[in-house]
Parts: sequence; structure tokens; C-alpha cells
Amino acid sequence: MLEKFAFVWIRTLALLLVTVIGTTNTPTLVDHSRVAVPPVPTLSVPTASVSHRIAFASDRDRAFYFDIYSMNEDGSDVKRLTDNVAEDKTPAWSPDGKRIAFTSDRDGNNEIYVMNADGTGVTRLTNDAAFDWEPAWSPDGQRIAFTSNRDGNWDIYTMNADGSHVTRVTNTAAYDWQPAWSPNGQQLAFTSDRSGTWQIYTLSLNDGYIKRLTQSAGDNRDPAWSPDGQRIAFVSTRDRAWEIYVMRADGTGVVRLTKSRAINQTPSWTPDGAHIVYESNAEIMVVKADGSSAKNLTNDPATDFHPACACLLR
Repeated sequence: MLEKFAFVWIRTLALLLVTVIGTTNTPTLVDHSRVAVPPVPTLSVPTASVSHRIAFASDRDRAFYFDIYSMNEDGSDVKRLTDNVAEDKTPAWSPDGKRIAFTSDRDGNNEIYVMNADGTGVTRLTNDAAFDWEPAWSPDGQRIAFTSNRDGNWDIYTMNADGSHVTRVTNTAAYDWQPAWSPNGQQLAFTSDRSGTWQIYTLSLNDGYIKRLTQSAGDNRDPAWSPDGQRIAFVSTRDRAWEIYVMRADGTGVVRLTKSRAINQTPSWTPDGAHIVYESNAEIMVVKADGSSAKNLTNDPATDFHPACACLLR
């Protein structure tokens, strides 16, 4: 258990170190900017769902080599989907629940891959010497947003779901990362240090308008839209702990959900919007959207992290 908690802190510190090393930005107080991006059609997103599975990364079958797993919403029926002497991480379900995009360094460099929900049919989508990671599907399943430093800065990009037509959608000297697509396909929420601290922003994909949502001191990151698009879950250290919060999509009405004083991060909503799945000290947890009834789903001595929920239609 001590090794597990040590790894949690090591992974967090390593992430902060990558930020410092990989960023050459001079922080600016500018909160709004415009980037030329293609127009985005208005989408009608179905909301019906009857069940879901949770994908996550874990080293439970081989210490310090991470694979992608999936399990039922109650933590049962854990299945290993990838099997590589590599780091497979940041899984993201396609809207129809049939595919999972993820990050892997199996070919010597962090790239975006996609596979079927059962782990078959693995396909490499990006092929660049840069660091490509954190895929996020558009609600129509046609595009994938991701983070990359391929043009010298850490920015947000989009591509078609087959890896074609890569488009840079943010362009600053800051570190932009953790894209999350709004359910209507019109916006991307993301994390950036462009104001000098980690804050959450939204990008309008129609006109490139960027709006800052969080204003508090400390880290604010890991944005995740609710299925109805009305709220965004996120992580903040504003109360001197890594806790999960929820706010309205315009940044108002911030509510703290967790009060465990653990390292809580990477929230993901269940398809019905009733619960939020998240990582807490290398376990996968679930909590009601009002912050009540937190439950440990994995309860495993291994390092389990970065959960993602999928809507599975019957």
C-alpha cells in the first residue's frame, strides 16, 4: 500500500515536472483570444441509455506497466483490454460505446490509438515525433480532440476519427491540455496556465472564442461536461486539497463534492448524469452528483487511474 501511495505522489509530481520542462511560456493575463477554426454544425445528441461500463488504466497485472481495463458500473466483471510492455493510458469511449481511444508509447513515442471495446482491432491514429495524448471524442463520433506539442507549444488539436485532417485549435505559448467536448459539439473545455495558474477555459469551435471559467487560486483542471451540457465537473486545490467540484457551464455555482483530502482527480460522468466516477489515491471511486454516497469500485492494491464512462445502448 505504501508503494501505491508513493506512486500516486510520484505520478503527480512527474506531471508537474513535465509541465515545467515542456512549457516555454511567459504567463499572460489575457483570458480571451480567437483562433481560426472550421465551422461546427449544430448536433442533436441522444440521451437515452440503460447501462454503462467504465474504462480505466491499471498496472494490476504487471507493476509499472499500464494497460487499459473495463468493468461494469458497480466494479464487477473487470476485463483486461490491452497487453503490452508499455504505458497504455487515458482511455476515452466513443459515443456509441463501440470503440476506445487511448494513449500509448508502445511504438516508442506517445501516440493516439483506437481499438474496439473488447480490445481488438488496435489502430494507431497519430504518427508524429511529438507527444500526442489525452484523446476526447466529439459527441457525433466523427472527430477526436487531443493534446500535442507537435508545433512547439502544448496546444489542443482535433482530427477525424481515422486520424486524418489534424487541426490545431488553440495557439498560445501557454500549456493548453485536457480537452473535453461539450455534448452539443460546439465547445471544448480545457485546462491552461495562460493566466499564470492552472484554470479551466472553454473554446467555441465556431468562432475560436476562448472564455475563462475558473478564477480561484491553486490548480483548477480535469474538466468533464455533464451529459446534458449544463455542468462541468473539475478538480481544484482551492481548499488546499485535490478535490472534485461541479460548476455550471458558465463557471458559476461552484459546489465541492469530495472532502476526503486524498488526491482526487479525472472525473467522468455516468451517462445518466446521476454519478461521477473519479480517481482517488489510485482507486476508482464513484459518487452521486450531489457529493453523497462515495464508493470504492476497484479496491485493489494496484494503481488504478483515469476512469472514463461509456453509454452502452441495448
